[in-house]
Amino acid sequence: MTKIAVILIIFTSFPLLSDDFERLLENYFGQRTPTPNNFIDISQIQDKYDIFSKNPININTTSLIKLQNLPLVNDNILKKLRDSGPYTTNTELMDTINSYQIEKIMKFILIKCLSTVKTTKTRNGINYIARNQSILQDRKGFTDKRYLDSELGLYQKININYNDFELNSVIDKDAGEIYLNDFTSISAKYDNEDFKAILGDYNLSFGLGNVYDQSFLSLKNTDFINTSTEYGYGAEINRSTLENNFFRGIYTEYNFTYDFKVSTFYSNINRGATLDKKTNLISSIYQSGYYRTGTEIEKVGVLNEKLVGLDIQYNYNDFSFGILSTYLNYNKEIKSSSSSSFNGKNGLISSIYGAFNVEDNSFKYELGVDANNNISFRTNYLLAISNNVSFLTDLRYAAPNYRAPYASNFGEQSFVSNEKGILTGIVFSKGNYYLSLFSDIYSTELSTFTTKHPVKGAQFFTDFRLKDGKQEYSFRLNYERKSDSFTSDSINSKLTIPYDKINARFDINTNLGLGLRLRARAEISYKLNEYTESETGNLFLLEIKKRDNNLNLYYGISFISFNTTSFESVIYGFQYQVPGLAYVYPFYQNGNNISLFLKYDFYKYLDLWIRFNNLYKNNNENIGSGYEEIQGNNRSQVIFQVQLKIN
Repeated sequence: MTKIAVILIIFTSFPLLSDDFERLLENYFGQRTPTPNNFIDISQIQDKYDIFSKNPININTTSLIKLQNLPLVNDNILKKLRDSGPYTTNTELMDTINSYQIEKIMKFILIKCLSTVKTTKTRNGINYIARNQSILQDRKGFTDKRYLDSELGLYQKININYNDFELNSVIDKDAGEIYLNDFTSISAKYDNEDFKAILGDYNLSFGLGNVYDQSFLSLKNTDFINTSTEYGYGAEINRSTLENNFFRGIYTEYNFTYDFKVSTFYSNINRGATLDKKTNLISSIYQSGYYRTGTEIEKVGVLNEKLVGLDIQYNYNDFSFGILSTYLNYNKEIKSSSSSSFNGKNGLISSIYGAFNVEDNSFKYELGVDANNNISFRTNYLLAISNNVSFLTDLRYAAPNYRAPYASNFGEQSFVSNEKGILTGIVFSKGNYYLSLFSDIYSTELSTFTTKHPVKGAQFFTDFRLKDGKQEYSFRLNYERKSDSFTSDSINSKLTIPYDKINARFDINTNLGLGLRLRARAEISYKLNEYTESETGNLFLLEIKKRDNNLNLYYGISFISFNTTSFESVIYGFQYQVPGLAYVYPFYQNGNNISLFLKYDFYKYLDLWIRFNNLYKNNNENIGSGYEEIQGNNRSQVIFQVQLKIN
C-alpha cells in the first residue's frame, strides 16, 4: 500500500488525461476476450486511422465501399450514417454520430475521419517507424548457441502517400535471426473512386470470411455485434509482419456502372513449411515466422504457392451480392493433420456471399465450397429493436473436412472446420448504461486435435458498464462448459470430459480529482471438472496515466499481481505497448508484472516511445519454454520506438 500511495502522490499534481486514439484503442482491446498470442500486430488499424484523421473522408460524396476503409467501424454503422445524410455542416454530422449507441473509439474514429466538405488538408506525407525490442536476460537459444545471430530485434516501416498513390514497406528482424531484412514486405497501391490496384503484398477479405478473412478481430466478446457482422469487400495493402497473413502479386478492382465491381488477383509466394524428405510431403505449414535456428531456417520458402482468383460483386442501395472463386496450386503435396491446412496439391475454393440492409434489419450470409466439395455456411441477422436495443443471431456450420487456409471463424475455434453453432445476443445502451448479453451453443461432428471424441459446449457472457460522472465501472461474467481432454491417473487413460470455466472481471476507470486518471481491475478464474479439485486464479491491476500537452509528454505505470493454481486457471491480459504493437500475456502461477512507458512529441514531426516491462514469478526456477526459456524468475524487456511524420 505504501508504494501505491507514493505513486498516487506523484501523479496528483498533473492535469487530466483526455481521450486520445491510443488510450481508446487500448481500452477497446482490453475489453475484448484476448487470444493466447505472443503479440498482436495492430498496425493496420493504427495506419488507417493516421491516414484518414489527417485527410477526412467526405461523407456526402464517398461510396459505402470506400468508407469501408475506415478501421473498426462496420458497414451497418456506415450505411446508417450515410442514409441519414446528406449533411450540411460538420456540426450536424457530429451530432448524428454522437447520437449512436456504439463504442467510444468508433465514435472517435468517425468524428476524426469524416467531414461534410472536401478537405483542404493534403494526404501527401511520409511516415517512418523504427522499433527495437530487447530482453535483458539470457535466453536458452543464445546460451546454448542454437540461435545463429545476435539479440538485436529491429522493426522498420515506411509509409508514403501522394494523392491517390500509397507505398508501404515493412522490414523486420527478430532476435536470433541472421539478416536485418529477415522479413520484408513491400506494397504499392493506386486507389481512386473507380479503380484500385495493388502491386506487391496484400491482404484479402470477402464476405463473412469463409474463404478469406485477414481480420484477427472476429472473436466473441462484449462487442460481439460489431465483430460478428464484419464484412469484407476486397483487398488492402499488407502492413503487418504476420508471414502467413498476406499474398504477393497483383490485385485489381474496377467499379463499373450499374454498381458492379470486379476484382482479380494473382499471387506467387514461397511459404515456410516442414518437409518430410523421405516422402517429399509437406507435413505442416510453419506459422510462427521465426528463423533463428538451423532447423527453423530449413523451413524457409520450402512451399511455393500460386493463387489466382476472381470476385464479382453487385452493390445497389440496400442489397449486396458476391461470387468469389480461387484456384490454389502448390509445388508439393500437403498432407497435414491441421484443420486449417489445405490438403492436396491444388484445388478450387469458392463462395457466394451477400448482405441485405433495410431500415432496422441487416442480413448477411456466405456459403463456401472447398476443393473436395466440403461446405461451410454462415449467416447473421441483426435487428435494431429501438435506438437503444439491438438483437443479433449468428448461425455457423463447417463440415469436418472443410479446408480454407485463409478463412477465419467467428466461433469457438479460430479456423473454419468441424464446427456448428448458434450465437444469440442482445445489447442495450442508453445514456450512461451499457449491457451486453449473449449465449453460444456449439458442437463438433468429429473429434478435435486435442480430444478423442466430438466436443460440445455452451458459453454465456454478460458485460455491464456504468458511467457515473468521472467514473466508469464495468463488470463482466463469462461462463463456459466445454468438452476437453483429461488424463486420469487412476485408469491410465485419456478421457474427453466436460469442464466448467468461469471468469469474472470488475474494472474501474476514473478521474480521482487533482488531475489523476486511474484504471483498476480485479479478475478471478475457475476451472472445474468432476475428477479433480477446482483450479483457481486471480489478477489485480492498477494503472495510472498522464498526458501533459504543455510539455508534449505522455507517460504512465501499470502494476499487475497474479496468482493461479496452474496454467489451467490462466488469466490472459491485453497490453498495448507502442503504436502498432500489443501483447497478450498469459498470467499464471504466482508473481507480478510492472510496465512503465513514456512518449515524447518533438514538435509535430517526431514521436519517441520507451516502454519497460518486467515479469517476476515467485519461487520459479525459469520463465518461458523452449529456446525462449530464461533461467531465473525475472524477465525484463525494453521497447524503444521512434516515429517520424513528414506532411
